[in-house]
Amino acid sequence: MGGKIDLIQHLLIICVQSITLYLMIMLWLQSKISIGTVVLVETYMVVVANNLWDFGNAFTRFMKSIADMKEMVDIFEIIPDILDPKNPEKLKIRDGHIVFKNVFFKYNLGHKIFSDFNLDIKPGERVGIVGHSGAGKSTITKLLLRSNDITTGVIAVDGQDIRNVTQDDLRSVISYVPQEPILFHRPIKENISYGKPNATDEEIVAVAKKAHAHEFILNLKHSYDTLVGERGVKLSGGERQRVAIARAMLKDSPILVLDEATSSLDSVSESYIQSAFSELMKGKTTIVIAHRLSTVQKMDRIIVLDKGQIVEEGTHQELLKLNGFYADLWNHQTGGFL
Repeated sequence: MGGKIDLIQHLLIICVQSITLYLMIMLWLQSKISIGTVVLVETYMVVVANNLWDFGNAFTRFMKSIADMKEMVDIFEIIPDILDPKNPEKLKIRDGHIVFKNVFFKYNLGHKIFSDFNLDIKPGERVGIVGHSGAGKSTITKLLLRSNDITTGVIAVDGQDIRNVTQDDLRSVISYVPQEPILFHRPIKENISYGKPNATDEEIVAVAKKAHAHEFILNLKHSYDTLVGERGVKLSGGERQRVAIARAMLKDSPILVLDEATSSLDSVSESYIQSAFSELMKGKTTIVIAHRLSTVQKMDRIIVLDKGQIVEEGTHQELLKLNGFYADLWNHQTGGFL
């Protein structure tokens, strides 16, 4: 579009200059003006043409800026699906007792995920949630973090409905490590301290060691001052997850949510981080979403989901003895099929 406007503008200027030059020559041939007047007028025409060209380009840029600004204004005017209450309650969450009571939920463009779903996670309890893809595992974390709101029912933490507090307050008491952690184009130490902005360098190094990130960070050119690139593109998937795990450790919230937090790690690295997780989970209510059942093997309780419903729950050994849904998943994984 911009090329067409420039072409039209250029042709119009050529036409005006050509007509003016023709008139000047005709008047000179009739001895009505001198050759000096012809040169003077053409000089003026070149100056005017250049100014018109600059004006046209400036006007084009102005109209493009207006169009871009309209798109930005439209974005700012979008009303978020999840809103904070007008009169939020003061945050009372301290212990991390999580209750899903008669929860119904479905995505706007999808099928129903939960129907009369109930789940009670005691303070300090370590709970693993497993099941096939689409069973509703990650949806539980999204609802707990209020990335989505339930249709009906209640999600309460320490007896306080999470819809009655601001999203910032709610998320301040939850440490979350997603399957694909997002890093900022900032130094590694700032990405780790995002969980606790006033953290000291000693605290950052300490959690990096616990997350087994310290070793690879020291091998980088600028160590903890290395820029990681947009979304952490300069790091491997496993390195990004270790940084995210260190961030969660530094935040030290009463509720810890791990959504496939070790999915990009090899088995050796995962075994190292599991020991760090054991220390991190002490005294915290922990929810671990996992496809690899080895990740949740030592949890206090394992919840097995299928089509948005709890089909089995218990410890690893108890579920194996049931020889049901969980045992089938375990046999497939240990048999090398998953």
